[in-house]
Amino acid sequence: MRYQKGKGSLFEQILKESGNETGSCGLCGGRGICGKCRVKFLSGAPLPSSVDRRFFTPAQLREGYRLACLARPAGDCEVEPCFVRGPEARILTEIQKITGAAMPGKPETESLYEPDRAGRGQFCAVDLGTTTVVMQLINRQTGNALHTCAFQNPQRMYGIDVLARISAAEEGRAELLQKLIVDGLEKGLKEIEQSGRPDEIILSGNTAMEHLLLGYPVDTLGKAPFVPAHTGFSRFLLGGYPAVFLPGISAFTGADIVSGIYALGMAETEAFTLFIDLGTNGEMAIGNRDGILCTATAAGSAFEGNVSSEVLGTDMTALACDMLQAGCMDESGLLQEPWFTNGYPVGGREEVLIRQQDIRNLQMAKAAVCTGVSLLLDQTEGWHRLARVYLAGGFGYELDVEKAVRIGLIPGILEKRCVAVGNTSLAGAVRFGREGQKERAQRENCLQHIVKISRSLNLAEQPGFEAHYMQSMTFGQR
Repeated sequence: MRYQKGKGSLFEQILKESGNETGSCGLCGGRGICGKCRVKFLSGAPLPSSVDRRFFTPAQLREGYRLACLARPAGDCEVEPCFVRGPEARILTEIQKITGAAMPGKPETESLYEPDRAGRGQFCAVDLGTTTVVMQLINRQTGNALHTCAFQNPQRMYGIDVLARISAAEEGRAELLQKLIVDGLEKGLKEIEQSGRPDEIILSGNTAMEHLLLGYPVDTLGKAPFVPAHTGFSRFLLGGYPAVFLPGISAFTGADIVSGIYALGMAETEAFTLFIDLGTNGEMAIGNRDGILCTATAAGSAFEGNVSSEVLGTDMTALACDMLQAGCMDESGLLQEPWFTNGYPVGGREEVLIRQQDIRNLQMAKAAVCTGVSLLLDQTEGWHRLARVYLAGGFGYELDVEKAVRIGLIPGILEKRCVAVGNTSLAGAVRFGREGQKERAQRENCLQHIVKISRSLNLAEQPGFEAHYMQSMTFGQR
């Protein structure tokens, strides 16, 4: 393609010409972190930046390779896109319900519904995730899925995490971010309409995703005191259909967590349980009908898929355990030679390497999660009265719990209490829509009760947080 000076940055021009393909131009929102927006200058190459020198060899730099997001050509030039496309994590559409005896002992799970084409009256349940979006046409009477549509959130081109998208919105791209997700949802509705027309749409997602979809200001979400513009029910039209976005609790604990708590019935029973949803953020809730304590930690790309090594988060967790046991790295996370210099080949493939920075990214994320879990248990005195640990989302669904315990992601005492519960954000939206309009007030009251009895915990303000975090940085069972 030809870059024409004066028509926006090279990165912006590539975004426009890419046809809005999710993730095709990087996952860091143009901050020079992920190294995916690679181009080769055929003419007019600018001088390489210090960041370029991290991602390219001297030979590649001489050949004209640069990162598009940082390239500042002096004039018109020709470039050849060489974008890095890593593996995509499987989009989790499964919903599980818990069966079997009470803990201790691992309960069994079974699918909440099976595909079905019988019955009348249907709605569309939506899990609006930071990374992925799942839309399902649901039979209102049976709860069975008539059609499923799943896709990558098109906003990812402006950053894989919510902070990057908040920054993009503050820089004047709020309307563009809104259009990207609205267009994606409307396209999904067109697909769903092939199987039937919903009478309403019920959406769940984190607070930032709600704000970006509905056009609420996001400037207070990214800085203290982190006060969202809106947390209650939001009613609007989407693709001509009446839609409702479920309520959240705070800037960090959104409708996806409220929906998960609702789906699992945590606020309706005496059993004391812990709910963990790991993705671009690590969100957690602990409690029962008497009260729920929530918190969130930043996980970055460590659990959604590592951007530099191209290894999915669950695989990275298992590999870290294997590397630790094999002596390829020590408990401090330091790679031994020759892997420190050359990288650790995944499956013996030299083209896919885990490097020291990948280990550090996982180390910081797992320390934050372990600290968050431990402080929640400390605050509620829940270590010995905890009945179950629900692991939600794609990461929790695929996670090897034994290996997660061995590297210190999950405290060892919780290992036998863990159970994967699938896409609980979607499950809560399905449960909310199941009983129809007659029971709607009761359903809304149930969600509002969850919000009322929930309290958010700011981990950074807790005594001993830093010490606990530093202790959790080491690899090994805790």
